[in-house]
Amino acid sequence: MGFRPLVIKIGGSVLENLHPSFFRECGQLMEQGIHPVVIHGGGPEISRVQKRWGLSARFVDGLRITDDEGLKVVEMVLAGRINKSLTARFCASQASAVGISGVDGGLLEVEQKDPALGWVGEVTAVHPRLLYSLWESGWIPVVASLGLDGSGNRYNVNADTAAGAIARELAAERLILVTDVPGIWKREGNSRKLLSRVTPEEVREMIQSGEIVGGMIPKVRAALTGLETAAGGVLITDGSIPGCLGGEMGTRIVKEATTDDVVPHLSTK
Repeated sequence: MGFRPLVIKIGGSVLENLHPSFFRECGQLMEQGIHPVVIHGGGPEISRVQKRWGLSARFVDGLRITDDEGLKVVEMVLAGRINKSLTARFCASQASAVGISGVDGGLLEVEQKDPALGWVGEVTAVHPRLLYSLWESGWIPVVASLGLDGSGNRYNVNADTAAGAIARELAAERLILVTDVPGIWKREGNSRKLLSRVTPEEVREMIQSGEIVGGMIPKVRAALTGLETAAGGVLITDGSIPGCLGGEMGTRIVKEATTDDVVPHLSTK
């Protein structure tokens, strides 16, 4: 069976505000012979639970520092409540879905990214056999961003990074990063414009200049990873808008520049 992988990453900040059509659209893609895999984060909910447990949420370049107690929270929230809640919403929309994590089937093989970050994993390999098995049976995989090292240790994996690695391994037709913003903004004087298209070189320049900061940094870095093999490019889009998977809204990251780089009706002060 030939597969047409489409990698969709849902940011934790947009989980509660996903438009209902998102779930139906994923089911329709399966009916059209396209094979979506959904990777999700859960940052805001993890931070809320950490606060209830008396734990502090600390970040470096958008990556959550994860100690032993923090990992328990990450696993409980990501692979538990959020993963099952998302899967239930798919099923309620008649889109057949199975909730898993990157630990299941050894999907995400990782190594420790930096001892200073604790149990934060860097993806070293993606083993997609479980994804193919689920697609073949008509299921949409919904993946919590956890990973496993060679010794069986579990790690928190940034969901953007995981999505980029999966997209590269699958040679996905497109990587879509679904978030709570309409795309990448560029400042011009006292106003901003929403870029409809941007190149890797422009993205790197915006990181260097400080125009792209915080949680957007791992998003665009994941986009650059996915762009290596994604024939249809990478899309950053707002999940609260109906039809967000269609590619008509948001910022596309493409290998070559074009002159059409602004979405005028979304320009704002």
